[in-house]
Amino acid sequence: MTKRNRDLARRGTGSLAAGSGQATNSAGRLAAARGGTVVHRVVPAQLACRIGARARVGERNAWAAVVSIALGSFALVFSEVIPVGLLGDISGHQGVSIGIGGLMVVVPAVTAAVAAPVLTLCSARLERRRVLVGLSALVVVSDVIAGIAPGIGVMLAARAELGIGVGGFWVFGAGAAISLVSEQARGTAMAVVSSGIFLATVASLPAASLIGTLTTWRAAFAVAAVFAVAAVAAQLAAVPRLGPGGRVRPGSLLTVVTRPVSRIGLVAAGAIFFANFAAYTYIGPLLHTRAGLGAGAITLVLLGFGLAGAAGNFTAGVTVRRHLRATLMGSGLLVAVSALLLAAVTGARPLTIALVAVWGLGFGAVPVAAQSWMARAMPANVEGGLALFVSALQGSLAAGSAAGGVIYDAKGPGGVLAVAAAVAAAGSLTLLGRAGAAISSPPASSADPARERGQEAPTPSQGAIDTAGNSVQRAR
Repeated sequence: MTKRNRDLARRGTGSLAAGSGQATNSAGRLAAARGGTVVHRVVPAQLACRIGARARVGERNAWAAVVSIALGSFALVFSEVIPVGLLGDISGHQGVSIGIGGLMVVVPAVTAAVAAPVLTLCSARLERRRVLVGLSALVVVSDVIAGIAPGIGVMLAARAELGIGVGGFWVFGAGAAISLVSEQARGTAMAVVSSGIFLATVASLPAASLIGTLTTWRAAFAVAAVFAVAAVAAQLAAVPRLGPGGRVRPGSLLTVVTRPVSRIGLVAAGAIFFANFAAYTYIGPLLHTRAGLGAGAITLVLLGFGLAGAAGNFTAGVTVRRHLRATLMGSGLLVAVSALLLAAVTGARPLTIALVAVWGLGFGAVPVAAQSWMARAMPANVEGGLALFVSALQGSLAAGSAAGGVIYDAKGPGGVLAVAAAVAAAGSLTLLGRAGAAISSPPASSADPARERGQEAPTPSQGAIDTAGNSVQRAR
């Protein structure tokens, strides 16, 4: 480097440092005038909210707090999925049909779809630690009421309460985790929180089915309540004060449907979610009816479904970086093909078990691919823009479970599988259009959750994108 270039570099560095110092001093004077402290915040767009204070580089990472949030995600998913593994037992004990029993999955999804945007808009001034603990406490109350419910009405009321926790925790939980660690550790923090979801996804169905077989379905809700109590206790002990969030403009919630690329991704993901839960909600009775499997065998098949889903999840984490459209489309087509073949097969147990595993492999990739699609398609400076994405997927889950219940009661499991195959295929093929092809050229200002898995990614442009997704960095 020439002497002139070295001088220019020194002057540029000095100017940048001076500008940074002036900004910091201005922020400090403003905070001092207000009698407070300077708090740096991030706005992870895929989490649809502002989360509290961002840990500065060099500060000690609060891993115990991150683990407590992961425990909360485990308890939440475990509680949400329990009725799927025990649908026949609970429906029979409550004196309702399998289709009506499916409302135990529909109701929390509908409530979550409403709760996600409402909580995003109304929680601006609420302290985030209290919000997280309160949402985890809702899970405890829901599980206790569900476990002692004398009838289907009380059960559905308990499940509606759970839905509030679902909608709120998906908005705030992971974002709180990344605010508790340094910038370099955010990917690891997200992985820790995701591990809670992964473990619950793999374990919840077979565990609930096994508990119901050994004791009663009420004991499964008692176990879920114990997990939720542990999550509340851990969060009270480990999560520090996070501070309030920030105001989200109502109009920003609609951004996900006004942009063609994000809209087509939402349509495809919503269709696949609809198709999956139209059949998945009734997988226990389906396996008993179509393959003649008993309770023990169904437990093992459900474990295989969860393990295959975990494999799909991690595989998608690798492939979405370079082949995002193919990953989302391929996962939907795997769901469609496996459902179609299951509809055509009766009594062939080995083939049925294999097709269920393929189904799990396909759907396991969908959440990762859908989140990556939205993170890439949405502009980095939209606050709260993806709350509607969370809401739409929960709505698709609810609609699929409800429609599947009606079809199951009317046409049996074969009809449910045929509808699931058709909807999943249609949703996947919508990505073949121009809007779907545009995702192959991500804007420079978008982020990709693949970064969170430790993959190499280009340096983000100035405007502040963090490694946990699209974000806007502000100083207050």
